[in-house]
Amino acid sequence: MTGKQAMTTRPPSSSLHVLNRIAGFGSWIGGIGLLLSSLFIAVDLICRKFFGWSIGGADEIAGYVLAGVSAWAFPIALLRRSHIRVDVLYVHAPRTLRTALDLFALACLAVFVGLLTYQAWLVLEDSISYQAISNTPLQIPLWIPQSIWFAGYVFFIATILCLFTISLALLIRKRTDEVGRLIGINSVEEEIREEVKPAPNEPATHTATGLKA
Repeated sequence: MTGKQAMTTRPPSSSLHVLNRIAGFGSWIGGIGLLLSSLFIAVDLICRKFFGWSIGGADEIAGYVLAGVSAWAFPIALLRRSHIRVDVLYVHAPRTLRTALDLFALACLAVFVGLLTYQAWLVLEDSISYQAISNTPLQIPLWIPQSIWFAGYVFFIATILCLFTISLALLIRKRTDEVGRLIGINSVEEEIREEVKPAPNEPATHTATGLKA
């Protein structure tokens, strides 16, 4: 990557850098949680098959982990521009229209996630108020997994608002290209570069012209 490319891909603000760090940490924790819950379910199935007894609670814990991981996966997907969007007409539109569509899509997402976050808070508030526990042998206080779930949505809406604010600031400065790189849809060239990008310790390969990539 050249110096010019590094400058264009660098996060435009320290707040965005912090969001990327938190989202990355959350994705790692979520991945570890999914792996451990999968192992827990596998051990439970083996015990049922060969020993005739069950550990108990594997499916319940896996459900809590899946809910929490899903909420915390949304922000990292947004920051990596991995959410699915229909781009049949988008890719043929001029840059100004694409920027407007990007901001409109982000605003719609903010409204939707805001409603989800509010409803998640109502569920969590009821669980805390009534000291609700799960209707299972584990009897887990529901506020514990619901707090993780709710926190994921809070961080998601904070990420959306931060991206929207930064995008508006860039738009005021007429830096529409950077807005596209921040909240737009990945182009085919960007997806190809991401797929063929060498690992940090992997030597650069040669292109068809014989020059190093």
